[in-house]
Amino acid sequence: MNKFLNLVLGTTDVPTYLAGLIFALIGLAFYFYGKVKKRNALSEATPEKFSFKFLLQDNLVDIVFSLLAIFLALRFSVEYAGVEVTMFYALGIGWGLPKFIAYMYSFQEKARDN
Repeated sequence: MNKFLNLVLGTTDVPTYLAGLIFALIGLAFYFYGKVKKRNALSEATPEKFSFKFLLQDNLVDIVFSLLAIFLALRFSVEYAGVEVTMFYALGIGWGLPKFIAYMYSFQEKARDN
């Protein structure tokens, strides 16, 4: 079982990894808070008052893929960035990685528009 955990989680110990995951989730919450604040409350496609159910329905795919990307970024932090998992790094990953993913998809869409 230890070998499996080392393969899945890398060399980071489980408590550090889980604490990093919590900070990454806090960063992800900041990211989605920013999306909620920028919404058009007057649009007919969105509810007039904030709805957690609508937030989940409207962003479920983004949330799932952001969680997967966060897991991968924490797992491979040493391999791709040479950085051990720290709580500040995890917070930045949680907040910044979804923005980066959204940028990549918008960049890809622009290539197809031409």
